[in-house]
Amino acid sequence: EFFQAFFGGGRRPGSRRARTPRGAKRPGRDVEEEIELSLEEAVRGATKRLQIKQEGHTRIVEVRIPVGVGEGSRVRVAGEGEQNTGGAAGDLYLRIRMRPDPRFERRGRDLYTEVSIPVTTAVLGGEAEVPTVADRPLRLRIPAMTQNGQTFRLKGHGIPAAGKPADRGDLYARVTVAMPLRLSPEQKRLYEELARLDG
Repeated sequence: EFFQAFFGGGRRPGSRRARTPRGAKRPGRDVEEEIELSLEEAVRGATKRLQIKQEGHTRIVEVRIPVGVGEGSRVRVAGEGEQNTGGAAGDLYLRIRMRPDPRFERRGRDLYTEVSIPVTTAVLGGEAEVPTVADRPLRLRIPAMTQNGQTFRLKGHGIPAAGKPADRGDLYARVTVAMPLRLSPEQKRLYEELARLDG
């Protein structure tokens, strides 16, 4: 009897099944729509105006997308689904599709990007500009003798956790050493001198 009462295995003698109160409105059907977001909108959150079509009519719904959503996330908008004849509405579910961003690769809450630096900066050290999604570019200190493909971590500049804007992933900058396309006579002389010094 204990398991039947609490886990639905049946009814105890004399018990009644729960019923919808008389006069209560049953909600309409839930609706699912796909919405495309940019990476910046996923970081900052966004307000979107959507056109919902139902039975030949179109209505505009304004929805707030929380920060931290990703590919395949579902956002529930209560009471904005299909309405039944009694006027009670179901819920609207938004399925997120992320628009590709050529600057970044997203892995969970972390972002990966590439930064090109000249040979002289890789050898002698210096600074490089790293793009970010929603903020100004960052200045990254490049130590001397940085190798091609070396990766630097910029903590807290990735994607925020859902519902926690202050809890962010990291940004990883992978260095690509750019070879010169042409050399002046003086630059060529200096490279030849460097080659002699290298033996």
